Order: sequence, then structure tokens, then C-alpha cells
Amino acid sequence: TTVQLVAVIMLVVLVLEATRRLTGLTLPIACLIFLAYAFWGDRFTGVLGHAPLSAKRILEQISITSEGIFGSSLGISATYVVIFIILAGFLETTGAGQFFIDIASSATGTKRGGPAKIAVVGSCLFGSISGSSVANVVSTGTFTIPLSKSVGYPSYFAGAVEAVASTGGQLMPPVMAAVAFIMADNLSVPYISICGAALIPAVLYYWSLFSMVDAKAVKLGIAGLKKEQLPQGREVLKNGWFLALPFLVLIALMMMNYTPMKAGFYAIVSLLVILLIFDRKKLNWANITNALENGAKGVISVSVTSACAGIIVGVIMITGLGLKFTSIITTVSNGNLLIALILSAVVAIILGMGLPTVPAYIVMSSLVAPALIKMGVAPMAAHMFVLYFAVLSCITPPVAIASYAAAAIADANAIKVGFESVRLAVVAYIIPFVFVYNPVLLFDGKPIDIFLSFATAVLGCMALTWAIEGVVEGKIPWWARIVSLLAAAFLVWPEHLSDVLGVVIFAVLYYFYRYKVKKQQKVLPITEDKEE
Repeated sequence: TTVQLVAVIMLVVLVLEATRRLTGLTLPIACLIFLAYAFWGDRFTGVLGHAPLSAKRILEQISITSEGIFGSSLGISATYVVIFIILAGFLETTGAGQFFIDIASSATGTKRGGPAKIAVVGSCLFGSISGSSVANVVSTGTFTIPLSKSVGYPSYFAGAVEAVASTGGQLMPPVMAAVAFIMADNLSVPYISICGAALIPAVLYYWSLFSMVDAKAVKLGIAGLKKEQLPQGREVLKNGWFLALPFLVLIALMMMNYTPMKAGFYAIVSLLVILLIFDRKKLNWANITNALENGAKGVISVSVTSACAGIIVGVIMITGLGLKFTSIITTVSNGNLLIALILSAVVAIILGMGLPTVPAYIVMSSLVAPALIKMGVAPMAAHMFVLYFAVLSCITPPVAIASYAAAAIADANAIKVGFESVRLAVVAYIIPFVFVYNPVLLFDGKPIDIFLSFATAVLGCMALTWAIEGVVEGKIPWWARIVSLLAAAFLVWPEHLSDVLGVVIFAVLYYFYRYKVKKQQKVLPITEDKEE
């Protein structure tokens, strides 16, 4: 009826306006472009054209079907996601975020390049519960970026480290910016399977960044901080060890096949009980209401963007654009998987620019993942692949929202921070290709194969760092950088012979430059501008 049509139009307008207020114009504009395609795409010729669709048919699709605004993504936001975001709200309000940063500070602060390593470890721990790269940058970056600059890191580098470390929090289990729940629903697998598959790639992501930071500290001659400047590890653990217990409760219940909702609920209850026993001062009315308020605000952000992404999914389904896109990628790549992966990565980065993680993944899983699955990629690997590049759009210029947020705090050139972020995260752009060809890295294989693949990948990340930064324990010549790059390629390629060759080359390089050259000559720090 006319009244129903008006109500649906109002619903769409309100969803777009709510999204604009929460995330800016990027996602609403994308929705409007897709809607325009639904209304007038029949005028296109060739593969992009579709049959004429009436306004009534389009509005019905995006409003009252399960492939529209009220789709599975919004349903998951209203069930699983809400519990975990409220849990994150309680953890932040009761000091878990500061506990993680203090743990990172005491563990890495005294090592060379300590402040930047604090950013890596602290943002990993905090980002795993915050679920937003920009929120993570703002929360931890206000502490780590000035500290990194104060010990001699260039401002653009300090900002880039924080941006990359904060972005990786969306790839680190257990929360993964709520994407884990949506991916589990899409693949019809248990939530814990998604966490297991995401673990090794996420560890490699942070290990690579940690190695890059360490190499930069060698080049600039940056030492760690004094113990007096940092929280004492024993005191931190003594005063806050109980804040880690809800995570253990959560993981244990998930492994016991509890639903995510029940596991998250009992984790919240366990946190309240633990505070009641160990730190009653934090269990006050103000903290409880703040936690619920922060949780509610977080749920609004995820649910509204999921609803907005649902509009795009509805258009993709009603116009057949997903199948057309699969056909385009298959045709352009001519059946070559590597070319298809490169095309998919570029599309995921472009379409993910400026979008929060949840809607970016929802769109990519509808457009790009089916094409990869059709070409023989395992469903888990295909969805992880598009997730990685959708997330990496946060640090990839020209629309690198996490890098630009870090640049503002670092008082550095935004574009320079963006490109430095790409350089620091170079392994993150390679890892998805590796686990597509070697799904063992997604915990899909025998334990011994998983261990060996993980070990060689760790060494490969180190070798790639040597090649990029040009240092082991001091400066290495150009030919050694080329050999390091060769070793990295052998180590990440999923074959036993290449692994053996890579390990041999790696061991020779490491032994020579770690023990021989260092004893024979004093390696002076490389001269670099410490300001832009």
C-alpha cells in the first residue's frame, strides 16, 4: 500500500542518515550508488545490465526480506554482537584496557625501541576487544605516539606503527570487530572455528610489525626506556591479574560448545563476581552504568552500519550483481587464480575504503568471496582473504582512516604516515595469498603440518624484514638484502623443499651477521632525519 511504501522510504532515509552521523558519508554514498544501479541498471548494456525492476520490487527486497536491511548481519548484531560489545564496555570501564597497556609497557618498554613495541603489543591486546581501528588509535595512540617520538622515532613512523598495530586488532581473535560472528553465520561453522583460523595469520601480522619496529630501532640506535619510567610488571599483575580471568572463562566456555551469547553473558557475570571479590571499588553504580552506556553506543554503531550494508546486499541479490561480478573476475583472470586473487584484493581495498570493518566484510563476502570459491579456493580462506584486504583499506592510501587519525596525533604528514603504514604492514598484504595456497595456516591440517608451516612463516617474516630494512644486527649490503628476500620467498612457499632451502639461507645469514660481523666491526646507526 501507499502507506507501507512511504514507511519503507522513511526507513531507508533514516538508516542512511544514522549511518552518516556515525561513520561519515562514505557508506551512505555507496548505498545510494547501489540503489541507483538497482533503479536504472537496466539501461546498461553487456554484463552489468539487469532486467527492469519496479520501485515496489526494490523496496520490498531491501525492507522485508532476509537479504536486506533486516538481514542476518543485523540479526547477529542484535544477539551475539551486543553481548560482546557490552563485555568490552565492562572491560574498558573497569580498567582492563589500561591493564593491557601496562602489561605491554612492562614487558617491552625496556627493550630497544621500547615505546614503539609498547604500541604493537598494547594495541594488539586492546584492539582485540575494541573492534575499531580508529577507536584503538585514539585510545592507545595518545600515549604511545608521543612516547615513541620522545625517544627518537620520526613522527611519521610513530604514527604509522600505531595505525598498523591498531588495525590488526580487528584481525585478532576473539572479537575481531564482531566479524567473527557474521563470518561463522555465512560459513555455517562454529564461532570458535573462525577464531582458530584467524589466530596464526594475526600472530604473523603482529610478529612482522614487531620485527620492523626492532629493525628501525637498530637503524636509529634507539634504546629502551628506563625501568623507572615504566609500570613494574609484578605490581601490574598483582593489582590486575584478575582482569584476564573473563577471557579465560570466555575461551573455556566456547571450547565447551556453549553458544557465543551464553559464553559472553557468563564472561560478564564472571567479571562482576571477580570485581566483587578483588576490587569492589570498581564495582560501583557509575562504572556499571558507564559500561552499559558504552556497550549501547557500540551496538548502535555496529547495528546501524550492518543495516546500511544490508541495503547494498539487497541490491546485489536482486540485480544478480554478485553472479555478474563472479563472472567478471573469472573472465578477466582467464581462470588464473593468482590474477583473480590480485583483482579481488584491489576490489576489496577500494570498496572497503572509509567503511567500518563489519559493512566492509558484508559487502566483500557478497561480491568477491563467491568468485574465489568458484575458482576452487576453500570457503574459509576466501572469506578470510576478503576480510584482510577490507581491513587493510584502513591503512591504505588514499582513504586510510586509521593512518590519518594517527597522523593527527603524531602531528605528521597524513600521506607520509599512510605510505609508511603500507610499508610496515607489507607482510599483511602477503599473508592472505599464502593461506589461500596453504590453508594449513588456517588450522586446516595435521598438527605437525600446522606447526611447521607456522614456524617457517615466522622465519619468513623476519627474513622479509631484513630485506626491507636492510639490517640484521647492523647494516647489511644490498646483495644480502636480495638473499634475504629470496629466503623469505622460500620460507612462505608451501613446499618442504623450499622450506629447507629457506631455513638454510636464513641460518647462514643470521649466523654471519649476528655473530661474525658484529664482533669484527662496530655498526654505527644509519643517519636518518628524525623529523619530517
